[in-house]
Amino acid sequence: MRGIFMQSIVVGFLIPLGSWAADRRPHDVSAAQRTRMFVMVRNSAGVPGNTINDAQKQAGKILGHMGVGVEWIDCQLSINTSVCTGTAEADRLELTIVTEDNRQMFGEDVLGRSVVGGSDKGVYARVFYAHIRVKAEQEGVSPATLLGLAVAHEFGHLLLGPKAHSEQGIMRANWSHNDIQRGIQGQLRFTPQQEPLIRANVQSRTKERERLQN
Repeated sequence: MRGIFMQSIVVGFLIPLGSWAADRRPHDVSAAQRTRMFVMVRNSAGVPGNTINDAQKQAGKILGHMGVGVEWIDCQLSINTSVCTGTAEADRLELTIVTEDNRQMFGEDVLGRSVVGGSDKGVYARVFYAHIRVKAEQEGVSPATLLGLAVAHEFGHLLLGPKAHSEQGIMRANWSHNDIQRGIQGQLRFTPQQEPLIRANVQSRTKERERLQN
């Protein structure tokens, strides 16, 4: 998966270990709807706010197409400090945007990685903005577009588990130029087989939170 194929982009890198914001009000995770997930966003790469907002819209549309809403929690806002000082949980994912990661492990062809363990309850995703900017320039697309697609892909790993890659759709391990163009047009999505699995996963995470609170 770390190798790069001609005309292709390696999207994510799966880390098999055990077991991210436009809104400017506090976020009460316990008020989540059954098909809504919360994402703490840590912008460690200093990505411009408008780029992040556009990327969140891109990723949100992909997930929203199958009935899953996303509440983005901007961890740079002091109003969200109490939430962001906590750890990620089953129904509150953590997305970190870094410039890059260990170059010996993740070459410029890798756009992100996720920690999922052996289940479909992963909570930590990371994307590499320097890599995304390079690939976006090569593909002639905006960094925000590619960032949004990469984020949706990594969320797919967290919500589908370690065998999330597919031959079609956004969970292809390697994106071709045509895939990127489909992404620009809003046509790079999860497959019909993956969509109900993701909805069920989000619902399960919310029910788990409710059970623990009762």
